[in-house]
Formats: sequence, structure tokens, C-alpha cells
Amino acid sequence: MRLRSRVASAVLAAAVLLGAAACTEEAPTLPDRPGPTVAATLTTTFARTPTALTWTYTLRNDEPAEIAVFNGSSADTDGGVSNSPGAWVVPRDEDTIEVSQRLFAQPPKVGLARPYTQFGTVLPAGAELTGSVTVRLPLKVAHPYGFAFKPALQLPEDATKVVFCVGVARAKDISPTPFETSASPQPSLYASPDGPAPAGARKARYVHAGGDRQHLACAPPEDLP
Repeated sequence: MRLRSRVASAVLAAAVLLGAAACTEEAPTLPDRPGPTVAATLTTTFARTPTALTWTYTLRNDEPAEIAVFNGSSADTDGGVSNSPGAWVVPRDEDTIEVSQRLFAQPPKVGLARPYTQFGTVLPAGAELTGSVTVRLPLKVAHPYGFAFKPALQLPEDATKVVFCVGVARAKDISPTPFETSASPQPSLYASPDGPAPAGARKARYVHAGGDRQHLACAPPEDLP
């Protein structure tokens, strides 16, 4: 295993947000949709094996108020994403693949009764959370609305780089969505199967359609073999 430490101090105004594309017969794209400026610091350690890529990370909230971090698993039990991967994998440009924990805007004309939802974390000012993401090689597309792309969404054949990102937003700009748990029939905002939140933080569930209100904190790109 080759292990490298990378530190990415990401003031998210410079990050790029990838939105979801409409369901059309044209080549699918993920156009940029920058959200409001958010200040955060993403620190990552990258590891590569012959069969997988792993990022272990710490995200610090540098805002004076709470931020929402979209780092959780899928909160849905249907629609084909109930066993969502630990990270989404999508094309970023003709040379780069993005591995991320984030929201995606719902594509128009999808015809869903409601958009998919995902767990996340409400992180207080100055607080940190940690996480780890592993994706297997060769990389394959993983997108919550992947079925909506016609022709199918594909990763660039000649990609030379891979970048890891975490989606965040100011907490006041995107409200969590209530949900029921098996332990309680009453709607709750703050229960999640992803383990406990850091001290002072709390878990929440977010609608993927809010993806156009986020920014991405990204680590430096890594070379693909």
C-alpha cells in the first residue's frame, strides 16, 4: 500500500458544485452550480491498494454558525438506493472522476413522487467530524438518480485524476427533513444508522433536491493508475 497525506484547506467559494442533468437523449452532463460561500477545512489522508482507493478525512466548520455536512448514507428504503455506497462516483470532467459524499439536485422530468433523501450531520461552529470512504477499483458510476440519464451516465474512459469531495451548506440555508424510525413512530430529525454525531453536533436527514444549495470541500486530485 502506498500512503500519502494531503491537506486541503478549502474555502468553499472556490469549490465546484456538480448538479444533476435532465433526462434527455443527449449526452448526459453534470453542469456547475455554485452555492453560497461556505468556509470549511477538509484534511485528508489518501491510501491506494491494487483493488481500492481510501480517503480518511477530517472536516472542520470554519463558519461562525452551524453548517450541514452531507456525509451520511441513504435514508430511503426503495428506489434502488437503499443500499447506497459509502460515496457517490460521477464524472467531473473529461479527465477527472469525482468520489464524494454530497447531495445531488433532482433531475427535471424524473417523475418521482418525492426526491431521495440522505443522512447528514449538523456541525457547530469550530467543530470537527471525521470519516472514511473506500471505493473499489475499477471505479464505477454511483449516482442517486443514475437511472434518469439517457444515454447512461458514464465515467471518462481516459480519466487520469480522481478527486474526493464532501458537500456542505450553511445550516440555515437547507432545513432537515423529519423521518420515522423503527424505535419511534414519531417523526424525528436526528436519528441515523451512521453512528453517533461528534460532541455538540447532531444527525439529520436531507432531501437530495437541496443539492443546488451546497458547496463541495475537495481534497487535491490524485493520479489514477
